[in-house]
Amino acid sequence: MVEVGLVVFVMVVLGLTVRRVYAESDTYYDSSEGEQYGHKWGYTDTRFEFDGPDRVRVTGNRYQICGYSMPYFLPFVEEMLGVTIREEDLGVENKDIAVSAPHLNASFMEAVKSRFEEDRYSVDDKERLVHSHGQLSVDEIYRVLYGDSLPRVVDLVFYPQEEADVQGIIELAHEHDVCLIPYGGGTNVSGALAIPTEEQRMVVSVNMRGMDRIVLLDQENFLAVVEAGISGKQLENALREQGYTSGHDPDSIEFSTLGGWISTNASGMKKNKYGNIEDIVLEATLVTPTGKLETKQVTPRNSTGVQPRGFLFGSEGNFGIITKATIKIHRKPEVQKYGSLVFPTFEHGVDFLKALRQTNILPASIRLVNNIEFRFGQALKPAASGMKALLQKVQKFFLLHVKGFDPEQMVASTIVMEGSRAEVRFQKKTIFGLARKFGGISGGATNGKRGYMLTFGIAYIRDFFNQFRILGETFETSVSWDRILIVCKSVEQELAKQCEQAQVAGKPYLSYRVTQTYHTGVCIYFTMGFAGKGLDKPDEVFHAIEQRLRQVILDHGGSLSHHHGIGKIRQHFLPQIQSEKSMDVLRQSKVAMDPKNVFGVRNGVFYDT
Repeated sequence: MVEVGLVVFVMVVLGLTVRRVYAESDTYYDSSEGEQYGHKWGYTDTRFEFDGPDRVRVTGNRYQICGYSMPYFLPFVEEMLGVTIREEDLGVENKDIAVSAPHLNASFMEAVKSRFEEDRYSVDDKERLVHSHGQLSVDEIYRVLYGDSLPRVVDLVFYPQEEADVQGIIELAHEHDVCLIPYGGGTNVSGALAIPTEEQRMVVSVNMRGMDRIVLLDQENFLAVVEAGISGKQLENALREQGYTSGHDPDSIEFSTLGGWISTNASGMKKNKYGNIEDIVLEATLVTPTGKLETKQVTPRNSTGVQPRGFLFGSEGNFGIITKATIKIHRKPEVQKYGSLVFPTFEHGVDFLKALRQTNILPASIRLVNNIEFRFGQALKPAASGMKALLQKVQKFFLLHVKGFDPEQMVASTIVMEGSRAEVRFQKKTIFGLARKFGGISGGATNGKRGYMLTFGIAYIRDFFNQFRILGETFETSVSWDRILIVCKSVEQELAKQCEQAQVAGKPYLSYRVTQTYHTGVCIYFTMGFAGKGLDKPDEVFHAIEQRLRQVILDHGGSLSHHHGIGKIRQHFLPQIQSEKSMDVLRQSKVAMDPKNVFGVRNGVFYDT
């Protein structure tokens, strides 16, 4: 009797009952700016470092995982990968990264110097290298820091400050036969910024970050005109000051740009409430070598024939440069609250999400992580002491012995609810009431918020493990409801098979989560990794295995991409996705906009242009 009473008490304290499921909050990422790494992800004040022989900590104070020792994390990773991780095994980054001399077009350079101020362009080797890759972990970051660098880098970096600068550099490139590649936040993971090795012309990266202004804030009509180089963080900070939000928050919100979101057809974590990028953007301007692609009048909706704006979404730098967009804005929600749920199995969680989607009563965001990702998050917690340690023990007792959950099967769902107090109250009642029917119990607001905060630490973790030749990358797909489990299981089986054939040391790591739901299915986001130690060319082995997993996803009904885009790493799969005529229509459209192939980045279907 005493034991049961203690369990009930702890359930109330920890938020394991449906009566206390959320807490007030504002945002789950740090809103301040800072110095960024040249090649690795994120800010230079944030990194994983050893805090003893078998524990790590995260420096700085930007994220919830910063500032404390993590005694469980390295043991968890060692268990998952079957390898040891010791500080003395840290790899040494390339200090003097080889960068070839710039290949300069003399007449173009003369025209640039006569037309623009010196601060508009640079041939500095470090700048050129930074602008020659995105954040593709193995094919780009690992290669730059620990491998043989990149086969080709841009020859010049151009920094426009206004649309006239963009028009000017395009005119000169068209006249002097120079290749241009638009550059936003540099966060893409599809190889979209890689310079085609067959390109013989001078290549110029056009860094759009100088165009970061909100040109118009129309509060009466709930729209804003915004320059394309603004980052998600800058946009939200500026809108928040006026009491608004765009509602778009991808995992890369701190660094990715509005132009990048459009050009990759991006999706954010709160798309349930605010929509994907194609729902948020009403109109945008694309400057091409033959003129601007834009609609002269922005209206809520129109029926004016085939709309050229469709060429902007997923364009990946192939047609021109996006300079500005008109977007929807929303008043800041009256209430923003977090919640979390724990389910006995991934299957229970999927069934719950499907049932919740049919109610049409959806939180701004709801995500479901599999058991390994759930345990991964738990491993990043600090050691508890005193009352916290006691509460954790009783919580564990309740889950495992009272509810009968299997620690190697249980999964978690994290929730963000936004809107009026009445709206959020209704969402809460629906979500947590429905969850009970699928064996779900509340895990509390703190765990809900923490789940979203962990998103911003993933890439830092990747860079930490790269130092040990432990390679990792993410990839995503969208699938119908009836294909979720078979796609996940098939990827697990194929990864194990491929790693065994390649004689990979230890065991491969694979976690996955459902990040977005739709009426007909979901987005599944995978994280894959394995130890490259002992392999002659670990990056090539990793790339080959990852490509095989993409084929398995296609074979079992998944999409080629949900929001990362195609770039170069997925383009050879396109004949399985699009008919030859569909691809030909796109190629002919490019000829109309860019007859001299000024934008010769060759992403997507344009690989054989």
